[in-house]
Amino acid sequence: MAVKKEWYTIEAPDMFGNKVVGETPSLDSKNLVNRVLEVNLMEIENNYKRFFIKLKFKINEVEDKKVKTKFIGHDSMSERIYRMVQRNTRRVDVIQNVETKDGRKLRVKTIFILQRRVNTSIKASARKKVKEMIEKKAKEENFEKFIKDIIFGNVQEGMRKEISKIYPVGEIEIRKTEVIN
Repeated sequence: MAVKKEWYTIEAPDMFGNKVVGETPSLDSKNLVNRVLEVNLMEIENNYKRFFIKLKFKINEVEDKKVKTKFIGHDSMSERIYRMVQRNTRRVDVIQNVETKDGRKLRVKTIFILQRRVNTSIKASARKKVKEMIEKKAKEENFEKFIKDIIFGNVQEGMRKEISKIYPVGEIEIRKTEVIN
């Protein structure tokens, strides 16, 4: 005897306008809770400039046939990172934990490309500047605004101007964020 599964509609969190991002079948709604799903930013915002951003949502509750999610992080496609790094440039990675104005903790992973091969002191001063800027931005804004600024590239544009004063920057991207419980 076949067991009939029911279809549930998955909604994005409030910060993304509760848009429907997909459907999933399940025998029991309890099986859906704590599932993690990846959604491309293009599906939610129709923003083709940021096609390489994948948002991670975690299912936290089920109401009727609707599934509510919460944001747990974002990631950039690995192909995007590979394209950024070119020959005779220098890749610099920055990983740091920050706390937003409303007390939410995040791990932010940034990558930027310096135009030429440079010595360690230039890399260190550029890395220090990025850490300071992200820390400052996180303390000034609440969680939702901070995440949206990262995803849509507003934080990166400000960092590009400041780091270019130290050394010319090719590309800069916050490649990953993770919400820390």
